[in-house]
Amino acid sequence: MAVAKKKKNKKTNEESAAVRLDAIESRSQDLADWIGDNPMPILAAGGAILLIAAIYGIASSGAEGSAHEASTEIASVKNEFRQAMGGSYAGSLDIPELANPEAAKDTREQYLGRFQQLAADHSGSEMGSYALIQAGTLQSALEDSAGAIASFEQALEPYDNDAPMRGILLERLALLHEERGEASDAVKQHIAASNVIGYPLRYFALLNAARLQAETGEVDAAIANFDRITTESPDLLLPEHTEAMLREAKARRSR
Repeated sequence: MAVAKKKKNKKTNEESAAVRLDAIESRSQDLADWIGDNPMPILAAGGAILLIAAIYGIASSGAEGSAHEASTEIASVKNEFRQAMGGSYAGSLDIPELANPEAAKDTREQYLGRFQQLAADHSGSEMGSYALIQAGTLQSALEDSAGAIASFEQALEPYDNDAPMRGILLERLALLHEERGEASDAVKQHIAASNVIGYPLRYFALLNAARLQAETGEVDAAIANFDRITTESPDLLLPEHTEAMLREAKARRSR
């Protein structure tokens, strides 16, 4: 970040930096949660650089102007939620779990309502989308997968077809559908994510689609997507079990 040229701008720049940092930490945690659900060697072959660039680009896009106030408000509510769940106010990305399950449920429901109100207040904007992401995450934790899907679908609204955040949200939707046993819908979302040019993990999204297609008997489609991956991104480091499954399917088809 550029050094301020005038002393009078120092406070504004510091506030802006704080907003950017919170956005980067929060959105990188959202992405880290997804990666945790999809253990793949994505940090190989320069993947870490792409990942960091994507996180920073996503987070910094709305940190100025009118988004400043909204971003601060959403970050404040998220920090309050972290505290209510027993976490520290600053320096922590993890949301702990209260010992009392009913208290944890009540707390999530309370803050779900607050994030939904923030989403309504900033409807159609990136800040509204970020509030919806928080709402969807809470709905998922409350085992309301249908509500979470609705929130993440609405969160797509402000993002262009090639925006990295669109790829992240589509993958979150794919995972929710997969958890619900809706393989066809999950495949559609994985493929949609793979077509987001600005999404650095798009070939892993396509690999997830191929995996599901192979598991559900859509062998030809799985092979076609696998061939696309190996042709367009030949250096991609694939999970051994997934690669072995797809190569075996391809070998059976060629006999």
